[in-house]
Amino acid sequence: MYYKFCPKLYMWYLESYLELNISKKNIDHSYAIYPKRFYKNINLDVDKKYDFIFIGGLLTDNKTKNNRKWIIPFIKKNFNSNSYLQFTDKKTKKNYKIMGNYDYTLSEKGFVPKEVSRKKRNFFDKKYFSNLSQSKFGLCPAGDSIYSMRFYECLMCKCIPIVDTIKETYRSKEEAKLNYKYYLSSDNEFIYREDWVEHNYNIFLQYHTLEYL
Repeated sequence: MYYKFCPKLYMWYLESYLELNISKKNIDHSYAIYPKRFYKNINLDVDKKYDFIFIGGLLTDNKTKNNRKWIIPFIKKNFNSNSYLQFTDKKTKKNYKIMGNYDYTLSEKGFVPKEVSRKKRNFFDKKYFSNLSQSKFGLCPAGDSIYSMRFYECLMCKCIPIVDTIKETYRSKEEAKLNYKYYLSSDNEFIYREDWVEHNYNIFLQYHTLEYL
């Protein structure tokens, strides 16, 4: 079982393999792959000034709206002045009401891949990754597919993912076998564990990059 490729994931496959001069005919689709341009440019030596974070679209399309509806009650229950929220899609921003002092939806600009042409989606959003690397826990709801690239990006940034169901933690049968460490939205407490983030980061390097080829 493989969930569909998003356009930017396919571009990242090509870039990652070209970095090693490997023919695209030999691409292994078992694991989502990120090129060095991403994980080599993230500063992980930073303080975790945010507890919870979500940056992304909410009403981008009907599938995304349905898959992400669980994050609203979670945000209302758990986000506080030490959190960071930013809805980035145009549909959500229209007539939007700020949810709290943690909400930067109207004061910050964000990158939405679906709102630009496919050629422009292969973009390293430095501010997005900087905020993610400064956060302890990242909400990783599904988008128009049951998985989200945000899950892997949390692993990359040493931010513990929070999902609603286990199905949001993989896009292939191979990934489903990996022992990711994450929390479910229904858990009673969220503890930032260094052993979890190091474990996840090692999985990321081994399976979601070509670092060890």
